[in-house]
Amino acid sequence: MMHSLPIFVRLAGQPVIVLGEGDAAAAKRRLVERAGGVVVGADDREARLALVAMDDPEGAVLRLKARDVLVNVADRPELCDFTLPSIVDRDPVLIAVSTGGASAGLAKALRLRFEALLPASLGKLTLALGGARAALRV
Repeated sequence: MMHSLPIFVRLAGQPVIVLGEGDAAAAKRRLVERAGGVVVGADDREARLALVAMDDPEGAVLRLKARDVLVNVADRPELCDFTLPSIVDRDPVLIAVSTGGASAGLAKALRLRFEALLPASLGKLTLALGGARAALRV
């Protein structure tokens, strides 16, 4: 049985709570912004997702979950409703590698291998194939 359901969430224009300071929180903010999400604070009542990178996240996590916000907590998989995979981005091709929070290092090593295998031009090929779909169906 799978430990999680792998899904891709469309965040364009959507509010996402990001809590914390330092490198881990900054990385989460950049990730949300790269996906088109709008980083907001804990008081935003429209947000359905939260990424937390704090030393003592328990109180914040309890408050967010009480509002039915799905929460990811850096380096604390036991507190997470979802985990963030290691990502290979060959836009529009995305490959997500997850260990369910068990080993971020292994996920990163696998991501690096995929990045080495997949050319940077893969996205251009994908877009060209998408543009030719109608002709290919004949």
